[in-house]
Amino acid sequence: MFDRLPLKTALLVGACLIIPISKATGDNGTGYPVLGAVLPSGVAMSNVAAPAVAPPVMPTFQPVSAPVVAPTMPAVVPAPVAVQPILPATPAPAQVVLPAQMPTAVTPAAVPPAATVIRDVAPGENPFGPTATATTPAPARQPAAAATTLQPATTAAPADIEAQIAKLSQQAEQPAAATRPEVDETALRYYAQTRDLKRLGAELRRLKTLYPDWDAPEDLFDAPTNVSEQPLWDIFGSGDYVRVRTEIAKLQSDNPNWKPSQELLDKLALAETRKLMERSYAQRNWAQVITLAEATPQMMVCAEMNTMWITAESLAQSRDFARAFDLYKYIVTTCEDPNERLSTVQKASLLLPEAGTRSLVALGNILPDGTGEFDNVSFDLVRRKMGLVAQGNSPASALTMDELQRFSDFVQRSFSADDAELFGWFYYGQQSWEASYHWFVSATRMTSSVKSIEGVILTLRNLQHRDEALALARQYATQTPELKKIYIELVSAGLTDQETPLAVDEKELKTFETYVFEQKSALGAQALGWHRLENKNSKDAARLFEQSIEWEPTEGGVVGLAVLASRAKNWGRVAAIKKQYGEEFAALEDVKVYRPKVIARKPTPKPKEKPNLLTWLLQKDKRDEKKGRVEVE
Repeated sequence: MFDRLPLKTALLVGACLIIPISKATGDNGTGYPVLGAVLPSGVAMSNVAAPAVAPPVMPTFQPVSAPVVAPTMPAVVPAPVAVQPILPATPAPAQVVLPAQMPTAVTPAAVPPAATVIRDVAPGENPFGPTATATTPAPARQPAAAATTLQPATTAAPADIEAQIAKLSQQAEQPAAATRPEVDETALRYYAQTRDLKRLGAELRRLKTLYPDWDAPEDLFDAPTNVSEQPLWDIFGSGDYVRVRTEIAKLQSDNPNWKPSQELLDKLALAETRKLMERSYAQRNWAQVITLAEATPQMMVCAEMNTMWITAESLAQSRDFARAFDLYKYIVTTCEDPNERLSTVQKASLLLPEAGTRSLVALGNILPDGTGEFDNVSFDLVRRKMGLVAQGNSPASALTMDELQRFSDFVQRSFSADDAELFGWFYYGQQSWEASYHWFVSATRMTSSVKSIEGVILTLRNLQHRDEALALARQYATQTPELKKIYIELVSAGLTDQETPLAVDEKELKTFETYVFEQKSALGAQALGWHRLENKNSKDAARLFEQSIEWEPTEGGVVGLAVLASRAKNWGRVAAIKKQYGEEFAALEDVKVYRPKVIARKPTPKPKEKPNLLTWLLQKDKRDEKKGRVEVE
């Protein structure tokens, strides 16, 4: 016969305590080697065997002057061994290596340069290119220095590259110095049109004396035209460059003596080249972008920042890191916009090997607070590695204790809540619950972050502080679906805990049931069903078990229905459940189907009917007649 209590206990322990999200359980731990927990300032790892009674005190979410975190929390049991951080006296230089795989150009014409060699250079110098025995100091800043970064550099030594930069920068300056001065030619043109040659010659001599580099225009004696360029500029402003060309051709056809201004032609040519470069970039045609940039060095200026960015990326994607670095360095050392400078280093950090990023970061200005302009970017690589560990993956190169410690100092100095939260998930991914808890609390004190609160709740649960975790989850459950889901999991675990069951009043049970139906949580429905069954409310329990199975057939919900059918002695229902789910859920084997024993019995003889008088006389006559015939014979 079915024994209900042992089966229920097994079900509660083995089937009902299910956490459906891996992040909530710590199942995503990858065994990444923990170098020693780096904690926020003023926090020490606890080493107490049992948790204290005092609940944790959450921060008020009001920013403080410094991220010194001293949260009140129950003493926790550290994960396997609490290792205090050991900091080296001086940071050891990291070994520079190329990434295992780098993107390559997709266009056959984009032939990559010779194999890139990363050299050990002074901060701010180009670490890429062929090996050189000596390096030449960087040239002085020149507005057109970026044009030199596009010269072939497959065989030139770094000193040769820098010599080209200085030489071509001076050449790029010459057109700017020889630009036509602003000269009032109104009187000159009037004398030319009226054929007053005497006054025309005098005006020419006067202007030549004032502007020695000025030359008389070639169209002085051309017939005047009344063509206005304003419609052409309007079309140019709309970006329809093809239509501008069409309108120019039409106007020249109607007015043979008219020609567009050189300014319009120059700007139109640059705009067409820019548009073609952007189209080639969108098509990942790196070689075409580089070719256009080499043919249009006047676009390699700070006013054409996007053009320089896509050119530098095309060089990096073609594995021409030396010229890509030169272009990024030109922007950092020449352009003044702080946002563009920061964006440039950020883009370079995603494309260049780590040595290039470190060298660019060294070119940043020192800010008034003593930090470097690009210090934040220097930790992007650390952030990416920590993010991989938090997601359960292993980075290509391992993090060092020095990197973590320097990043920790930066996070607390810059009061960066996002980075503090990243530290929390980093240690959470390694199942270092206590270090994770401290960093999440630190993040909540820097700014109001729902994800940090979620981290605090999850780490408290993994530290076996169920009541404290539930108190926070109850308070913030309505903030996000994730927090509501964690609340459901915590209450479900408490309701089905046989050793220390959770005491929940009817009001919270109704709120819990509302959340369960909002989230369509099979876990919550079956946990509530077992709670109702424990309190002799079989009708509600059956409804909840059936709803749980409708959302997701789970062992807890299926076995709950089988238990109810068994208690009601509905053996056909039990048999049907076992037939439908028996192969999927082994726990149904413990639910027995009652089959009564069948005993074979002898058939009962029919009682003889007593004949009436008439029937008896007729039968007697037949007997006498038969007897007489026998005697005669």
